[in-house]
Amino acid sequence: MAISRTQTSEVKIFKRSGPEAVLYDLSQTSCVTITLPPGSRWTSQPHWHETHTEYLQILQGRAFVRLGNRTGMYEPGDGVVEVPKYTVHEWHRAALDDQEELVVREWTVPEDGQKEAFFRNLNSFLTEPQPSGMFNTPAVIPRWVRSWLEKWIIPLQLFCIFRTWDNWPLFVGDDSGLFSWAITHVVLGVSSVFGFVLGLRGTYGEYVNEELLARTRGVENTKKTR
Repeated sequence: MAISRTQTSEVKIFKRSGPEAVLYDLSQTSCVTITLPPGSRWTSQPHWHETHTEYLQILQGRAFVRLGNRTGMYEPGDGVVEVPKYTVHEWHRAALDDQEELVVREWTVPEDGQKEAFFRNLNSFLTEPQPSGMFNTPAVIPRWVRSWLEKWIIPLQLFCIFRTWDNWPLFVGDDSGLFSWAITHVVLGVSSVFGFVLGLRGTYGEYVNEELLARTRGVENTKKTR
């Protein structure tokens, strides 16, 4: 049975509420602007990129930034933070009791649209009415098995998106050394295989339009709707 997904390919603003409240502004094709309201516990989580150099710029508020084995507090006057390929990094609010919004601009080199495609797939899925139920199983599968699978669909789907769009989460260790690299690639690879069986993909036509996909294909032809 086909899964009905919300058409979000032209949406410019994604807003998620709750303890990890965050707003993503994708109105500029060259970058994404991320806003964290006061009290938000949102974090980018430790991760690295393998085909892109990333840049962060604090536009408002204070951010805690981890860059490799270095950490620091950054404000608007501190300039642009460069994140080289394979460098584990993470950022979030410097303090939960800060009363000012934290606004951060992110972009990558090459500017191939993959960051926008990543955030579109990620947020479109997470803001679906019932993301844990968006998968396919044969009709002969018992109801209890499907209920059990629902507990794993969100991480499986996210891992498929991560693997497709050059976002490699850190599962073990402190850096992207050989052991950490291998564990992450195995986990995301196996998750993508299981996800494929359940109808999960790394990108969806409902979330990313053909114009953006064409931009991403200019650098990496394998990144396409399956």
